[in-house]
Amino acid sequence: MKKITIVLMVILTIGACKKAKVESPTTATDVDKEAPLSYCLTLEGYYKSADIEEKAEWLRQHGDSVCECTLEEAVLEDHRAKGTVSNQKEKYVISWGELKKIIGSHGYDAYLNVVADKSNDEKIGELIMAERYGVKGYYFSTALIRSLAKKYAKDDNSEFQFSFATLEEKPKNVQSVVVIQVNGNPGEGNRINANPYYDYSTDPHGVPVPNIPL
Repeated sequence: MKKITIVLMVILTIGACKKAKVESPTTATDVDKEAPLSYCLTLEGYYKSADIEEKAEWLRQHGDSVCECTLEEAVLEDHRAKGTVSNQKEKYVISWGELKKIIGSHGYDAYLNVVADKSNDEKIGELIMAERYGVKGYYFSTALIRSLAKKYAKDDNSEFQFSFATLEEKPKNVQSVVVIQVNGNPGEGNRINANPYYDYSTDPHGVPVPNIPL
């Protein structure tokens, strides 16, 4: 009975996510090779990258080959606001249907860039696609946007709400961020996910870099 239980656990674990190509620390060059179509990658190579440029380049080359469930879990966790959000400015509201048109079929070859209004830098003016991740400004991966939509958006009428805000993760660690909240049922009132998501100004894994491109 114990053997049957173990076999079932293994089968369920494999079924929960596509088969991953585990990146061995002793074969670092393997990550530069294209994975077979039946395999997908972990994020080990990303987290081992030394700085923001290396992280962004790793994602550009390999991000679209990361196992879907691994990527979804990582982006939702890493971008979750874990402190106190305050001083939230006017919201820029866009339907999921319209936002889908902006991000198109892009993966890590482009990022959603949140641009301030030219006449009021405390207000968001537009959302555009940028060819590369920028260390200055506010950039979101399409992986994060799609993961939020999958978790919260009910249909194309669901609303994404972007706004400038202040985040205090701990005393004396105050950051200017862009908060994303999703209203899955705008026709039934302002029901948004209680925990906003945002573009990090510091790496949540403790590495002192200005932003994370995940």
